[in-house]
Amino acid sequence: MSPSRSLQRFENYAQLAIVFTLIFACYKLFAPFIGAMVWGAIIAILLWPLFFRIDRRLAGRHGWAATLLGMLLALVLVIPLITLGLSVVDGVNWVLQQPFDLESLKQRELPPWLVNLPLVGAPLLHGWQNMMTHLSDTLQQVTPFLRDMVLWLLKKGTGAGMAAVQFLIAIIVAMVLLAKHQACNDFARRLAQRISPTRGEFLLDQAQRTVRGVSMGVMGTAFAQAALTALGLLVCGVPAAAALGFATFLVAVIQLPTFFVWAPAAFWLYSSGDHFWAGALAVWGLVVVNTIDNVLKPYLISQGASLPLPLIFIGVIGGLLAWGFVGLFIGPTILAMAYTLMLDWLYLTESESAQSVAESPKE
Repeated sequence: MSPSRSLQRFENYAQLAIVFTLIFACYKLFAPFIGAMVWGAIIAILLWPLFFRIDRRLAGRHGWAATLLGMLLALVLVIPLITLGLSVVDGVNWVLQQPFDLESLKQRELPPWLVNLPLVGAPLLHGWQNMMTHLSDTLQQVTPFLRDMVLWLLKKGTGAGMAAVQFLIAIIVAMVLLAKHQACNDFARRLAQRISPTRGEFLLDQAQRTVRGVSMGVMGTAFAQAALTALGLLVCGVPAAAALGFATFLVAVIQLPTFFVWAPAAFWLYSSGDHFWAGALAVWGLVVVNTIDNVLKPYLISQGASLPLPLIFIGVIGGLLAWGFVGLFIGPTILAMAYTLMLDWLYLTESESAQSVAESPKE
């Protein structure tokens, strides 16, 4: 090998080493902000139609439109999330401070309508009487689980506060992206064309549609759960049903169980003596409010994303397990792009095979 070729190969390796070093250094610098940047991009994609209307009303003042939209988001999402986290912590402290009377608990009886239920009434009564007879032993067995539940509630309350901080940073990132949308859009399209000159722009549009579809699925499902919860609370006679319905919407948006809203209301009804309505509200929450999330969310997401419904379900659940809340958006987006590339590869292979057969010489 000549010295010139050896020198050229060394220079190529040196250039690759410098490039990889720069990429790694940039990753280390941006690592603390990757979550906020991803959230900001998701929020910007979701709110682009609304931003476009506000920007047009403000005669093209992009900065003012983005600032106004960011303030509205902070008012609607961040402040209620902070309030929710504080309420969870206060609620746990209130429960821990309540006096516990073991003797009065032993004298409690199941409501007659529950005992008289066919098939399940007698076993429930037998189990209740057995539990009251051995209440001390039962409490000793249940205490570790109660402690873990209290710690979990405190963790969720802290998580809501951290989610509020993350949302605030993401809103700032989204405001910058929306205010500089022309430059950001040009950069994204140029990058997509560099990655794939023929399909890059299509994949970028596919990713945008998928993110917007997932966002509408999450928001639409949360709105449906909030409406059903408010309806159940209203029918059962719980006060402030509208406010609790809005709290359900916030809880569902950040993927916390709606149990946090309707279960305390059912417990309040039971403590007030309305045993029938307490049971009805609990059944409504378990069977209707909680179940609709598993059906409605994948369906709404599939309306915006060009993916089969089973892949949507896998993307939502798998993304949530892999990356948390942001995985709801990343999972289906990755599957949508991979699914599109796979279809392109399959159809491209078929066309190339047909072309090679047509051009082959006949004997």
